[in-house]
Amino acid sequence: MTTSPSEPADAGNQQQRQRVGSLQKQAERLLPWLVWALFLLLYASTAAPSIVALFDDTLEFQLVLPGFGIAHPTGYPLYTLVGGGWSHLLPFGNWAWRVNLFSALAAATTAALIFVLARRLTQDEQGRGDPWAGLAAAAAFGLGPVWWQQATVAEVYALHNLFVAAILVVAVGIPRTHGTAFDRRISLLLVLIGLGLAHHRTVVLLLPGLAIYLLWTVPAILRPRRIWLVWVGALAAPLLLYLYIPLRAAQGVADLNGSYANTWGGFWDHVLARQYTSFFTANELSRSYDAAGWLHLWRAQTGWIGVVLSALGLGMLADRKLRPAWVLIVLVLAANLVFALSYRVGDPEVFLLPGLLCAAVLAGGGLALLRRQTPRARWHTPLTVLILLLLMAGGGRDASIDRSGEWAAHDYAVDMAKVDFPPGSRVIGIEGEMTALKYMQQAEQIGLAATPIVANDPEQRRAALAVALAEGAAPYLTRELDGIAAQYSFTGEGPLVRVWPRGQVEAQTPPIRSELALLDGRLLLEGYDLQRLAWAGGPAARITLYWRPTAALDRDLKVSLRAVDAAGVPLTLENGASAVVDAYPLRQVAGATTWAPGVQVRDVYETSIPSDTEESYLLLIIYDAETLEEVGRLAAPLP
Repeated sequence: MTTSPSEPADAGNQQQRQRVGSLQKQAERLLPWLVWALFLLLYASTAAPSIVALFDDTLEFQLVLPGFGIAHPTGYPLYTLVGGGWSHLLPFGNWAWRVNLFSALAAATTAALIFVLARRLTQDEQGRGDPWAGLAAAAAFGLGPVWWQQATVAEVYALHNLFVAAILVVAVGIPRTHGTAFDRRISLLLVLIGLGLAHHRTVVLLLPGLAIYLLWTVPAILRPRRIWLVWVGALAAPLLLYLYIPLRAAQGVADLNGSYANTWGGFWDHVLARQYTSFFTANELSRSYDAAGWLHLWRAQTGWIGVVLSALGLGMLADRKLRPAWVLIVLVLAANLVFALSYRVGDPEVFLLPGLLCAAVLAGGGLALLRRQTPRARWHTPLTVLILLLLMAGGGRDASIDRSGEWAAHDYAVDMAKVDFPPGSRVIGIEGEMTALKYMQQAEQIGLAATPIVANDPEQRRAALAVALAEGAAPYLTRELDGIAAQYSFTGEGPLVRVWPRGQVEAQTPPIRSELALLDGRLLLEGYDLQRLAWAGGPAARITLYWRPTAALDRDLKVSLRAVDAAGVPLTLENGASAVVDAYPLRQVAGATTWAPGVQVRDVYETSIPSDTEESYLLLIIYDAETLEEVGRLAAPLP
C-alpha cells in the first residue's frame, strides 16, 4: 500500500491545529484569572490606606470586622466572620486597610465572574463563548466609579455583588446538566443564595428572575424528589450564620450604638432591620433621581459606549437558544432598578449596582452581537479592540477612583487619640467621631485613658457634659455646643476642647513668650507653642496660643493661619492647595466675648505644610469676626 505525499503534510497540519486548539483552550481558562489579577491590582493600588470617613458604615466595618463585633442591622454575619478572619490572616497593614483590601479582593473576583458570565451567555452554535464580550462586560462594570469606590473601602456591596455574579454564573449553566450533575448544580445554587442572604438581604431580588428562568428551562424541577430535602438544607444551612449575633452578644459584645437587645424579639428586629422599613416611605436624608438622573448615573458608570452596547445587547433576546438566560439578566436588572427607585436613602446608587452589573453583561452581549453581524475581514479584530479601548477609556464616564492618599480621617482620629488625657477622661461626640476614637483605642492601643461617649443629640451632649463634671471627670468635646460658652471655661487640646468649671482652668506657661497686647490691652497673647506634626497625609504645623483676657471683650475674633514664604506668599501644598486656615477660637465652642477675664485660654490650630519649609514661616492674623478688621498678627518660623 502506498501513501500520498500529501498525507504527512495533512498529518502535520492536523497536529498543528491540535496544538493551536490546545493553546486556545489554555488561554481561555487563564483569561478569567488574568481579569481577576488585573482588577485586584487596580483596586488594591487605589484602596484607602486607613479609615477614610467618620459618618458612614465604612468606619463601623473597619472596627467591627477585625474585632468580631456586631454590625448594624441586618448584622451581616458572613461578612463579619469572613472579613474578620481575612483581617487577622494578613500579617501587615492597619486594621482598616486590611478590611479595605478584602473589598478589593471581592470586587476583583466579581469582575472575573462577570467575564465568565458574559462569555457563557454569548456562545455560538459550536458552544464557544466570546471572550471579547467577557472583557467588555468586566470593563463596563469594573471601571464604573460607584463600583470602584465600593471596591476600595470596607463596605458590604463588593461581597454582595460577588454573590450576585456567582449565582447568575451557576444558574445559567444548570440547563446543560443532567442527573447527579444537575442535582449538585441546584444544590450549589441554593448554597450561594443562602450565603448571599446571610450577607445582604437584597439577594431576594434575584429570586423572581431565577424562578422564571428555572421553570422555563427545566420545568421538571417541580417534580417532587428526595433531593428536595438536600436542597432545603443547602438553602437553610447558611442562614444559621445569623446565630453569630446572639452568641457574640451572650459573650458581652454589643453593637456600636448599643441598640441590639439579645432577646427573641430583639434578634428579629436586628436581622430583619424592622426599623429600616420607613426608608420605603420617607427619609429626610434620602436622595432621589428622576429618569434623566438615572440615565446620567448609568452613563457616568460606563460612558456612552457602554450605554449603547447595553442597548444593543437587548438584541441577544432574539437568540432562541440563549433567550431564557438573557431574560434572566433583564429580570434581575429590572427588579434591582425598581428597588433602587423605591428605597429612600442617601446613596440609592449602591443599591443599583446589581442592575449595573446586569447592564454590563448586556454590554458584553452588545459587543458580541456587533461581532456576529460584521464581516470577518482583516479589520474585524482591530475594530473590536478599538471598541473595547473606547469602553475602557469611558467617554462620558465619571473620573476614576483613587483613595490611596486619603489620610485626613485617619490623621484626625490619631490626633484625637493622642491627646494627653487624664485618667477617667470622657470624650463626648457624635457616633462617627466616637467610633474613630474606639478604632484607635482597639486597633492602635492609643487614647486608652478616655471613655468615648456617643451623644448625637445636642441635649444628650449637654447632659453628658454636666454628668462628667459632677463626677469629677475631665470632659472633652469634639464640636461646638450652643448655650455652654458662658457657663464653663475651655482649653484646646489637639482637635478637642476640654471643658472646665468656670474659671478653674489650670494655667500653663507658654514655651515661647510673646506678650502681644490686643484690643487696647484687654486681650493678651502671652505666648505660643509651635510643633511640626508628622501626619500620615503629610506634615502639618500646630500652634497653641495662650490667650488671657484682662477684661470682658466686646467682639468675637477669628484667626487666619497661613504658612508663607519669605515674601509672605502662602505656600502651595503637594496637592495644589494653599496652606491657609481660617477658624474661630476653641473650635467655635466659645467665642472671645464669653471668656472669663483673667482666666487663661489655650487655643489650638493646625495647618498642613509642604515637606520643604526652609525660609518659610507661619503667619497668624487675628481679626474681628464681624468687620474683618485686623487687630493683630504674629510671625513664627516654621518648625
